[in-house]
Amino acid sequence: MESPGSGLSAQVRVALGETGAIGATVRQLASRVDRPMDRVEAILDELRDRGEVLRIGRGLWVLRDYESLHEREDFADPGSYAERFREENGVVLGRWSGPVTFRSNESLPIHRWWPYVQGYSAEFVQDVLEAHGVGPGATVLDPFAGSGTTLVEARLARSRAWGTELLAPAALASRVKTFFELDPRRLERAAEAVLRRAAHRGPGALPFLRETRRQFSTAALEDLTRLRDSIDPEPTPIADALRLAFGRILIPSSRLHRSPCLGYDPRGRSEGPGPFERFRVAVGQMVEDLRALRREPRRLGPRASVEQRDARTADWPAESVDLAVTSPPYVNGMDYVMNYKVDLAWLGYARSYADLRALRRAEVACDNLPRTETHAYLSTQDLPDPWLEEILPRIRENVLRKGTYRRDDVHAVVHRYFADLVPVLSRVRRALRPGGRFVVVVGDSLLAGTYVPGDLLFARLGASLGLSIVSVEVARPRRSGQRRSFELRESVVTLERPRSAS
Repeated sequence: MESPGSGLSAQVRVALGETGAIGATVRQLASRVDRPMDRVEAILDELRDRGEVLRIGRGLWVLRDYESLHEREDFADPGSYAERFREENGVVLGRWSGPVTFRSNESLPIHRWWPYVQGYSAEFVQDVLEAHGVGPGATVLDPFAGSGTTLVEARLARSRAWGTELLAPAALASRVKTFFELDPRRLERAAEAVLRRAAHRGPGALPFLRETRRQFSTAALEDLTRLRDSIDPEPTPIADALRLAFGRILIPSSRLHRSPCLGYDPRGRSEGPGPFERFRVAVGQMVEDLRALRREPRRLGPRASVEQRDARTADWPAESVDLAVTSPPYVNGMDYVMNYKVDLAWLGYARSYADLRALRRAEVACDNLPRTETHAYLSTQDLPDPWLEEILPRIRENVLRKGTYRRDDVHAVVHRYFADLVPVLSRVRRALRPGGRFVVVVGDSLLAGTYVPGDLLFARLGASLGLSIVSVEVARPRRSGQRRSFELRESVVTLERPRSAS
């Protein structure tokens, strides 16, 4: 074994020094020093025992000098941005006291029809509606409607509910969950008819995804294709409800899990009820919730309007919305196409990988955005916010220091992300009535060793477009996937369209 002062040890330390705060994996280091991975790993273990290096999130190694980013003079931390935000925008970060995450929705009537872990809780929406005095006759908008939590609660509050959502399975969930007029008896009979047809037909064609046979057992695949092909393809309210129930059982019937990102369940889950029984239970819950609505008659808002479209191009009537509530994708966050590719393929919304690529190009920028879509955003000039003039070059420089990174245009992805939010904010501002508010749940990020205050930047973008920043309240702590020891946050940003013309 080579000592830490020997050639390979020195090369590894130099390589880690070059990668700086973002570190490197064993594979990346082995490539940089041109040595076998097992040799490099052994050196790293010895250096760790000596306290010279440490391992951080996602299998990354860094020099001990980079253990705490906060202590580095070249690192702009969350506290420094919060102070700048106070000085430049006149707002001190507050604290949101209520719940935000979706988990509580999984057992709530209607909301449980399609779990959507990226959403927020029904209680959060209720609190927002109550705090802003929204009720009968008001109009509530959600430009990133997801599975419809905002829209459901708006209808229950006797308000008019408008929503747009680009991801087709989520848009389906929003439409079905807000259609309280659905007849539970007809739905129950239709589900039994589907089960009867499915029991007497042969297995159907598999979706185009190459990994389908790995994702499901043979028995589950056969039953799922039978169920899918037994549902009326016409987009009627009953058929849509059955499709939603079918979509809900896909991941539970597979060897996958979504928590929150799609991946293989480490337990290799394939046991439990079969797809037929899962489908019957899913529809049964829908029937139960619809019957409960009828047993307790209540005045509801008008039927919701849910459009499957891009919020950046939506055209809501001017000065028509009293309150907008949403949660956009987070900067460089989840690839929704990847996370819901199983749903997209099985429900027929995507029939090829080309379809998936086209949808990814159309969504708000994420880490898996095709490189062709970042060319126009490689420049660090003419940015939507002055803070980005500092942040984007830091990201670019850190990536260059590392030499090998998952993509060398991360700064361009971040650039486009904030550029994508500008038209959404502009259109929401136009749609809000004077005095109307826009309440947004959004988080910050740590990218390539650079802190990106996504919540504060969102608020500043709104201010640059003529909205007033009412508050930014921290709702809960989060952890960086890049560095588990680095604490991030999720915040509730409240913006307002001024009552005077602007």
